This record gives sequence, C-alpha cells and structure tokens, in this order.
Amino acid sequence: MQRNGILVWQKYREYLGSTMGFIVSLYLAAIVDGILVSQLLGPAAFAAINLTMPVYYARNIIFFLFVDGGATLAAQFIGSRNWAACDKVFTLSIGWGTIALLLLGLGGSILAEPLAHWLAGDSSLSGMVQAYLVPLWLTGPLLILTNGVAAYLRLEGEHKLAIAIPVVANLCNLIFDYIFMAVLDWGIAGAGWATGAGYACSLLLLLPYRQRSERAWHFVSLTAADKLLLRQLMAVGLPMSIIPLGLVVRYFAINSMAVDYMGDMGALTVSLCNAAQLYALMFADGSSTALSNVCGALYGEMDKEGTIQVLRRALHLTFGLCLLAFTLIVCFPAEFMGFYGVATERITPELILDLRISLLYMLVLAHVFILRAFYQATRQERAATVFSLLEGVVLVVLLFYGMSRFSYTLMWSAPALAALLSLGWLIIHMRRKAREQGINSFLMLQADTDVWEISIPATVEAATQAAQAAEDFCGRHAGLLDSRQAYAAQLTIEELCVNIANYDNRGENGHIDVFLRLQEQAILVKVRDAGKPFNPVKFLDEHGEEFSGLLMVQKLTSKIEYVRILGFNTTIVTIGKRRG
Repeated sequence: MQRNGILVWQKYREYLGSTMGFIVSLYLAAIVDGILVSQLLGPAAFAAINLTMPVYYARNIIFFLFVDGGATLAAQFIGSRNWAACDKVFTLSIGWGTIALLLLGLGGSILAEPLAHWLAGDSSLSGMVQAYLVPLWLTGPLLILTNGVAAYLRLEGEHKLAIAIPVVANLCNLIFDYIFMAVLDWGIAGAGWATGAGYACSLLLLLPYRQRSERAWHFVSLTAADKLLLRQLMAVGLPMSIIPLGLVVRYFAINSMAVDYMGDMGALTVSLCNAAQLYALMFADGSSTALSNVCGALYGEMDKEGTIQVLRRALHLTFGLCLLAFTLIVCFPAEFMGFYGVATERITPELILDLRISLLYMLVLAHVFILRAFYQATRQERAATVFSLLEGVVLVVLLFYGMSRFSYTLMWSAPALAALLSLGWLIIHMRRKAREQGINSFLMLQADTDVWEISIPATVEAATQAAQAAEDFCGRHAGLLDSRQAYAAQLTIEELCVNIANYDNRGENGHIDVFLRLQEQAILVKVRDAGKPFNPVKFLDEHGEEFSGLLMVQKLTSKIEYVRILGFNTTIVTIGKRRG
C-alpha cells in the first residue's frame, strides 16, 4: 500500500479549474479588448495601449505583493490551522493593498502627461497614451477589491463565486467598451473607463457574501505587533511582485528600443509579440497560482510527498498547454496578426520572423512560473525572489540591450535565453543549498523517515488493511511507542476510515489519505478525504450511539481535531504516551 497522490491531484485540479477560469478570463478580456480596440479605433490605438503596459504592470506590483503574498501566506496558516492569523492576513492584504493602489493611482493620474511623453518617445502616440493612462491609474483600487477578494474566495472553496467575479467584470468591460467607444465616442479613454466600470459591476456579486454570518474571511482590528505579519506577507509576495516589476522594465526597454529603431511600426511589432505571449502566460499564471495555494496548504500540513506530487503533475500539464499555444501561433502567424487589424501588406517576412523568435519564451514559461510558485509556497522566498530578479529584470534587460547592438531580430530571443540562464542558476543554487543541509533534492523537500503514509479507496475492506499496515509500522518503532499508543493508532485509522466509507458511500471512487507521524512524546494520526463534510468530533457529541468505535478512540487519545482544509475533511488525532 503506497501513497498515490490521487487525492491531492484531484484537489489541485479543482483549484486549477477555478483559478484557471479566473486567470484565463482576465487574459481573454485583455486579448479581446485589444482586438476590439484595434477594430474600433485602429492599430494605432492598439499600439498606444501597449505603450501603457509598464503602468499596467506597475499596478500589478502592488497587487501581487499584497494579494498573492497574502493568499499564499493564508494558505500556509490554513494548513497549520491558525485561523486568527488568516483574518489578519486578509485585512492587511485587501485593506492596505487597496490604500496603496489608491495613493499610487492619484499620483500617477497627476503625472499622466509627462509620463505619456516618456512612454511614447518619438512616436506620434503620446496623446492617446495620456488619455488611456488616467482611467488606468484611477481604477487600480477596484482591482484589489474584486480580483483580490476572489483569490481568498478560492481558498475558502467558493470556486463558483471566485470565477464569477472576473467573468462578470470582463463581460461588462467589453459591453462598456462598445458603449463608451462606439456609441459615446469617448475614444481610447473609453476603453480605460470601461475596465473600471466592469470592476464596479462585479463588486455587486460580493454583497450577498458580505451578509453571510459563517463566511471565512473577515476584516479585523490590527495592532502594532502585526507589523511582523505584514513583513512576512511582503516577503512571501515579493517573488511574484517581481514578475510585473520585470515586465515594467522589459516593456519600457523593448518599447524604447523598438520605437527608436522603427517608430510607429516598432511599437506595433512590440504589441504583436506581447499579445502573442498572453496566450501562454494565461496558462502558466493560472497553473502557478493554483499551485501556490495548494502547495502552501499542503506544506503547512507538513505533507511533503503530496507537495512534490502536485508539483510534478502541474509542471507537465502547464508545459503541454504552453506548447499548444506556441504551436498554433508559430504555424499561423499571419492569421494571428489579422485578428489585431494588421493589413496583409504590412505582414512582412521580417515581422513574422520577429514574432516567431519571441515565441520561444513560451517553451520555458511553465518551468519559470511553476518553480517560482513552488519555492514561494514552500518558504524559500529568498531563492524565488533572486530568481525573479534575474529572469524578469537583470538578465533580460542586459540581453535585450546587448543583442540589439548586433541584430534587431536576434533581440527577440532575449526573454527565452534569460529564462534558461536563470533556471540554470536556480537549480545549481538549490542543489548547493540542499547538500549543505543534508537533503538529496534541489526541491528542498526530503521524505521524513518518521512518517508513514498510504492512499486507500473509501471501502471498509481497505480500512481494515490500512489498520493492519499501521500495525506493522508501529511494530518497527516499538522502542518509541508503547503498546497502548500502537493499539490506539490502529483503532483510530480503522474507525475513521470505516466511518468515512459508510458516510460518503463512494466506495472505489472515493480516496482516503492516511498518515502516521512519530513525535517526541506522541504519535500523530491524520486522515484526509475529499467527500461530503464529515466531522467525527461533532458526531461524537450529537450521535455517539451510532459511532461507538469513535467514542473508544476519544477515550484512548489525547486530542482530536477536525478541520476543512482546501475542501478536504481532515481529522488529526494526537496519541500521547501512557502517564505514570
């Protein structure tokens, strides 16, 4: 009997569904928004919006720092069952993040004119850039209040509501795009205000949730001592916030070089290359966000094997999706450009070659995003931060500049090359660190010798077999356990698994993970399933006569806890040594 990873992979796919729906809806809205702007206002307006991307990603630095850092940290606290810390993290993340974006937006809108001239360079697009910048800055707080809260709803298991928020926001955005640009003739500024109007509409979905008495997330009062928690939140969020920071630098550097070399045509070329990357970025971003949530909770539970199993499968899935996007655009570049209003006579062989070379970055996106999220979720924030700086800022800018001195076309391979070099550094660095700590894997997660874990189907027969296997494990550690502990562990596993099988009634289609962990003065039993909510602690109080075996478990053990983590039923039983 072995651990098969089916249960944690099912949970990852559940989170992946809601997270991917959330992320993909955002990227598709940006894709369709770009197509709509180019069709209604022309390719010049599309190029002008692309020139504002440094500002768009500057807003996202705050979003990732507070929201991604907060959600990942909250997942770790959920895994360790620290509910008070969860509410504090939520308050810091959403409350302070909104204030930070409000202050940034007010300052940015005041400086919109000089910033527009700086972004547009020598091109003729500065007027349109300025018109789009003002609403882009001022709608920033709505980004945290909608999409930020949705990130926490996913942790609660409110997947439908978490998906509905960005979907409604983006559908309304597209509707307002047409009204503001085509009907009211607001021009490119209408596209910016349409985005804010879409966010405002999606806020209405949160009103029923706000009225719930049993919701998971609450705003709470904070004290001066919580500054330490804020620093921890920012340390966790820093690796992900460097992604948009790198994109700010990258977009500005590339835009400047392209505009200097080719003027408006250079701006259009950059726009097409960046738009193409979105088709793979949405998969990498969605998968890595789901991974950080699930791995953060599993790591908080000290489930190292489950964390590694999810990582491996997530990496394979993400690479396959990115490869699909790469293949389609490489094979049909002219058709892709046509979606963005580029006339056939402007689609030159040189433009197609530049696009195809830039697409090489898609082939390493899965490894970049997944490994960064993994190290972030497993409290290797420093390595993830340095990796993000190398891949997203330092190497890519140096390579862009250096390669542009030799060939404008060759310059487009800089992101892929920077990613490969950064991944090489990350693996070498983590291998060295692992050797120093006596760990044999650069993932920095080594299987514990004092932990026994198996996966079984949700049947009575399998429960009996699991208890027998637990007896063998306890027998091998007879020097650390007394006879009462060994008997209590076997009985606990059998009774919990039998009652899960009887209550959930899914048989071979259900799965149960069983863990035994040796501690200094106790043995810890953990049983996890993904069926209907089943709280054996509560059932002991209300239906004791129906679960006499669990009553005996209660008498033999020191402590019984039940938590609902990531949608799992998780029962944790502590069995101490006999006193005296």
